[in-house]
Amino acid sequence: MNICIKSNIRRILIFFIITLALLCKSKSEKYVWYTPREVIANVDMLEPGDILILSKRPTLRSMWGHAAVLNEHKKIVEFPSYSAGYSESPLYAWQNINRKIAIFRLKGINDKFKSELFKEINDTVTKPYGLTFHKNFDKRLYCSQFIYLVFKKAGERVGRDIDLDSNGGGWVMPFDIMDSPLLENIKLYS
Repeated sequence: MNICIKSNIRRILIFFIITLALLCKSKSEKYVWYTPREVIANVDMLEPGDILILSKRPTLRSMWGHAAVLNEHKKIVEFPSYSAGYSESPLYAWQNINRKIAIFRLKGINDKFKSELFKEINDTVTKPYGLTFHKNFDKRLYCSQFIYLVFKKAGERVGRDIDLDSNGGGWVMPFDIMDSPLLENIKLYS
């Protein structure tokens, strides 16, 4: 291959890498992110039913981000890993994680919806963690699928269509949930 062709290929690759980096960066910059300590210090501004999304990291386990929800006691409810399955922990359990947190709240959420949401969450405590090939398969769950399903089923119980998957794919990832027009990104302070 001559030097001119190699140079053009290199320029094209650099262009695509920069474009991809800018797209990924701009997507996360459109949300307000906090350190875990900032979230814990402002716990009084959080509400049961808030969705917590952890930022992505360049590791296999966390390259898609992570999703959890606050239960009626403002405890983190999640499906973090195969070994843990369903997990419930106090917010301060996240104080030393090295990731940012974005907070989302369902628009128009009310006490009736929250009551049904917490019933759905309680129905998942015995389900194992597992990667599934379709977001509506509920025999085993991964973090964002759990969020998607408990909000969808609670919506069905109160007559609301709650589909938090912004891209409509077979899987639902944490950043798909973030992009849902049904959610608002919560600002802890102005």
